[in-house]
Amino acid sequence: MYDLHVVGAGPAGTFAAITALRTGQNVLLSEEHLQVGVPAHCSGLVSASGLEQMKDVVDYKKIISNTITRANLHGQRRRMTLSFPYPKAYVIERAGFDHLAAEKYVDEGGKIEVGRRIEKIADLSSHNVVGADGPISTVSRLFNFPPISSYASSWQGDFRYSSPDLSAVEVFFDQAWAPGFIGWVIPVNEETAKIGLGVTKKGDLPRAKKKFLEHLHLSKKKPRSEFSALIPLSVRKKTGGVFGDYRVVLAGDSAGQVKASSGGGIFFGASCGRLAGRLAPAPAEYEKAWRHAYGADLSMHRLLRSTLDTLPMWGVDAWLAALEHTRLDRWLMQAGEMDQYSKMLSVQRLATYAKTWLPVD
Repeated sequence: MYDLHVVGAGPAGTFAAITALRTGQNVLLSEEHLQVGVPAHCSGLVSASGLEQMKDVVDYKKIISNTITRANLHGQRRRMTLSFPYPKAYVIERAGFDHLAAEKYVDEGGKIEVGRRIEKIADLSSHNVVGADGPISTVSRLFNFPPISSYASSWQGDFRYSSPDLSAVEVFFDQAWAPGFIGWVIPVNEETAKIGLGVTKKGDLPRAKKKFLEHLHLSKKKPRSEFSALIPLSVRKKTGGVFGDYRVVLAGDSAGQVKASSGGGIFFGASCGRLAGRLAPAPAEYEKAWRHAYGADLSMHRLLRSTLDTLPMWGVDAWLAALEHTRLDRWLMQAGEMDQYSKMLSVQRLATYAKTWLPVD
C-alpha cells in the first residue's frame, strides 16, 4: 500500500502528487488514459501570474504558443477593449503542461501508472486518496460526495483562422450565441485560433454553436480538431471526508474548483492540488485550508457569472458602458487579475482606481 493514491494526472492530480512526494510520502499517481495530457479538453489560455506561481513544477516557457496582452469584450452591439502593458496571459500547449508536470513528478522519484481506471474502492492503492479525476469524478461517486449543482456544456474547435490581432483574445457575452456562459476566439498563431463556447441550458449547444460560427463566417469550415466537455460552475458542498478506513479529498474539476466566469481551472486546480497533496490524511484541514485560501476568489467568479446571467439581452452592453463610464476599465488594465479577484480589493489596488480620476497632464 502507498501513503497516498492520487487519481487523475491533470494539473490538480500532478501538483497534489508532487507536493506529497516532496513531503516524504510514498505516492502513486494513476491516470485512466494511456498518455498523460491526452486528450486535451482545455483552451490552454492561462494567466501569466498563475503560470509564474506554478513554475517550480512546470517550465511553462517551453510550451508557450502565443502571448496575450489585450482582451476584446463583446456585448450584443458594444465592444470594449482592455489593453495591458505587459503579458496578461499565455496560450500554452495544454497537453504539454500535463506532460511536463508528470515528467517532473517522475524525475523526483514518483510512480505513475497510465491506462489504469479506478472503478471500485478495492482498486485504490492507499487509504489516503486524492480524487482529481475530472468533473464526472468516479472517486466522488464511490464515496458519495454531494454533487456539483451546475455545469456548462462546452465545445471548442481548432480552426484555420487569421485573427485581426494576434495578441488579443475575443470574449463574447451575447446570450444569443452562448446562453448562460461565453464564447471565445483565442489566437494560437497567424493561421490558427481556438474557437469555442459554452451553454448552461440542456440542448442549446448545437444551436448556439451554429449561430456562433455563422457570426464568425466559419459555418462552412471544419475544424482541424474539436472536443466537447463539461465545465463545473459550482463547488461541491463537501470536498473531503473520512469513510471508514479511507480519508478522501477532491481537487480541481472534481471539486468544482473552477472559475465560473470563464471555465478556467488550471490555476485553482493546481493550487488546491498542492493543498490536497499535503493535507489528504486530514480531510477536514484540507477543506478549511483551500476554502480559506481560494474560496473567496471562486465565490467572486460565481458572483460575476450569476450577475451576467441575470442581465437582459441589452444588459451586457449597458454593463460594458458602465465599466467605461466609471473608469473601471482603466483600473482593470492596471490592476486587474484573471484568477485571484480578491487581490484587487487590496488598499494598493484600490488606490490605483482612485488615480484613474486624477487629471492627466
